[in-house]
Amino acid sequence: MPDRPTFRRVLVAVDGSRHSDLALAMAIAIGERDHSRLTILTVIPNVGESAGLAYGSGLDPVALQADADRSAEKTMRAALDAVPDDQPVDSVQRRGHAGPEIVAQVKEGDHDAAILGARGLGRIGSMFGSVSQYVLHHAGVAVFVGHLPDAADDSA
Repeated sequence: MPDRPTFRRVLVAVDGSRHSDLALAMAIAIGERDHSRLTILTVIPNVGESAGLAYGSGLDPVALQADADRSAEKTMRAALDAVPDDQPVDSVQRRGHAGPEIVAQVKEGDHDAAILGARGLGRIGSMFGSVSQYVLHHAGVAVFVGHLPDAADDSA
C-alpha cells in the first residue's frame, strides 16, 4: 500500500452550520494525525451587494453588515474554542463570496489541504452555485467536503 498523504497546512472554512462543524472536526483529526497547523477561515458576505437588490424594501444595509460581522465573530470564537489547546491554529476572516475567498486563502496561505462543509448557512449563497464545487475545481490542493446524512441536515 502506498504511503498515506500527510498535510502540514490545513485550511478549514466554517460558517456555523452543522456541515462546517463536521469539517472542523475532520480538520482537527487530520491536524492531530499529521501534526498540522490549522487555519480556520470565515468568509463574511458583503451584505451591501445583496441589500442593493432590495432597494426600497426598508432594509438597512449597514445594520445587516454589522449583523453578518457579529455572526462571523461568534462562529470564529466557537471554532477556535473547539480546537485542542496543543493544536497550532491561526484564524482568518475574509470578505466576499465564499468560493473565491476560500480559494484565494488556499493559495495565499500555501495550504496543502482545504476542508469545508457540503452545505453552509444561508439560502442566498446557494443561488450563486455550490461553494464546495467551486473550491474542488479551483483550489489546486486536496479538498475534503464534509457531508452529513440527510436526516442530520440543518440547511434544507
